[in-house]
Amino acid sequence: MLRVVASLTLCLSFGSCDAPTRGDGAPTVGDAPLAGGLASLDELGHAVVAALNARDVEALVALAVDEAEYTGRLFPAIATHPGAEAMGRDLLWDMHVRQSRDDMQRALARHGGADLSFVRFEPRRTVRRAGVAFHERPHLVVRGEDGAERTLQILASLVEHESTQTFKLLGFRDHD
Repeated sequence: MLRVVASLTLCLSFGSCDAPTRGDGAPTVGDAPLAGGLASLDELGHAVVAALNARDVEALVALAVDEAEYTGRLFPAIATHPGAEAMGRDLLWDMHVRQSRDDMQRALARHGGADLSFVRFEPRRTVRRAGVAFHERPHLVVRGEDGAERTLQILASLVEHESTQTFKLLGFRDHD
C-alpha cells in the first residue's frame, strides 16, 4: 500500500507549495547544482555500475538524492500530487527512502559483484518540472563478462538539474 501511495504521489500533478517561484509564479529548484551531483548521465551510469560491482552500499546511497534535497528545494518538482504537501514532506521521504533502500538491496543481491560494464541509460520518458528533468524508470544497459548486453530495471528516475547539468538518482526501484 505504501508503494502505491508513494508512486501516485510521485506521478501526479502537484499544485501548490511554499517553494521558491520564478517571476511567472511557477516553482523552481534554484540555481545551485545538485549536492554531490555528477557531471553527466554517463558518469552517473559508470558510478552506479562500479558501486554494484563492488557491492558498495554507501556509494549507491551517495548517488541518490538525500533527505535535505528531497524534502527541501526538490520537493516541488518531485511531489506532484495536490495532497503531497498535506501528507507531509517527511512522511513522503520516509516512504520513498524505505522503498528505495529495499529495492537497492534486491539489486545488490541480484547484480552485485557481477563484473558489469556500463553501456547506456534508456529512459522510458523525460518529464521537466521546476528546472529539473526526470528521466523516468530508465533501463540500465550493461555488458556482462560474456560480452552480452543486459538490461537492468533497478532505478527510479534519473534527476538532471537543468541549469547546472548535474545528475543524481532519485532512488532505486525494482522493475526486474
